[in-house]
Amino acid sequence: MKIGKPQRHDYLFFMVAVLIAVSVFITKRSAGDFNFEERQYPAGFRNLILNAGASRRGPGPGPLVGLETGYAKQDPEPIADICKALFSDAADPTVGPADAEVTIVEFFDYQCPYCRVVSEYLGEVQANDPRVRIVYKEWPIFGSASGLAARAALAAERQGQYLRFHETLMRTRGIPNEALIRNAASKVVIDPDRLLIELKSAKFDGVIRRNNQLAKQLGFIGTPSFVVGRTIVEGAITRNQMEKLIDLEARSPAIAICQDRSRQFHLNDITIRASDPPPGGTN
Repeated sequence: MKIGKPQRHDYLFFMVAVLIAVSVFITKRSAGDFNFEERQYPAGFRNLILNAGASRRGPGPGPLVGLETGYAKQDPEPIADICKALFSDAADPTVGPADAEVTIVEFFDYQCPYCRVVSEYLGEVQANDPRVRIVYKEWPIFGSASGLAARAALAAERQGQYLRFHETLMRTRGIPNEALIRNAASKVVIDPDRLLIELKSAKFDGVIRRNNQLAKQLGFIGTPSFVVGRTIVEGAITRNQMEKLIDLEARSPAIAICQDRSRQFHLNDITIRASDPPPGGTN
């Protein structure tokens, strides 16, 4: 049988079909093609590896800004309770229920462009999902201007406006300085004079120092970096990916070492209470 030459419209049809298939494939990959790598430290945690390269631990460059050379090689002081440092530092601003199924810990810098991208959806994800709690870790790694912005945000927490001020700073273009801080404060209706005084508090030095120590302990080299439940993510991910990861974490068992630590605290509390004298004194 003689086969005729393929017509031009056949090639066009074929190419359109291929493009559609590739588009669907790429969309599926970017939406949730996750691989995980168990970490030796902290035990029970894992790294997220995105095949598309959106994680530092995946192939190719990812959406992560930081100090790639030498920064992570510094030896931080060991942290005795990694779970408490991550999820329960009372000095960290948090949004969401304390008993949330999934806690997201974000390490960020106000001069990090990818952090700005994530900030466009992260607060909204939490507001729409009662399972989620966010812990904000101010980690100013780009110099004194970033440090000023971080301290201002922590000072805004004292006026009960951390989240609004944080999101305003993320949307504000320019290198943070006193004028920019004052302008951002006026937009969220907080006292700018009080803010500029309180941001000098030595207390904030300790908060930032602890965050820096924790980031180094986890091996982070840039921002944004996240701990989502027990999954560590280095680099920005899309809203769709974050929501899929939240679903995965909500169905996953609790972090073993954090549960063990919580149980130990509970047992210690019982022991202490059992040793207290009964009401009215001893017999």
